[in-house]
Amino acid sequence: MSREDHLMSTSTTLFRIASADVAGSLAEARDAAEQLEGTEILLDFSAVRRLDVADVTALAELSAVASKREVRLTARAVSVGVYKVLQLAGLSGAMSFMSD
Repeated sequence: MSREDHLMSTSTTLFRIASADVAGSLAEARDAAEQLEGTEILLDFSAVRRLDVADVTALAELSAVASKREVRLTARAVSVGVYKVLQLAGLSGAMSFMSD
């Protein structure tokens, strides 16, 4: 399979992470990941400026499910502050990051 075929055969599911309920949005993405295999989930963090412990826990759970189901996680519009929290929590390696 050529690189172009692989890129074209991969479907992407977008989740916009709500700033008012980051953990809930990530739980929805985790539930979707449990039903997917070999696809990509794009997490849009454009509305998120901070993460708390519940948010980091929800992201760790999503990461574990995604790894098990071979679902690639990609994050877009991640602020510097959120990225630093992901690094400290050891989660920055669990996903790729898109620059806008």
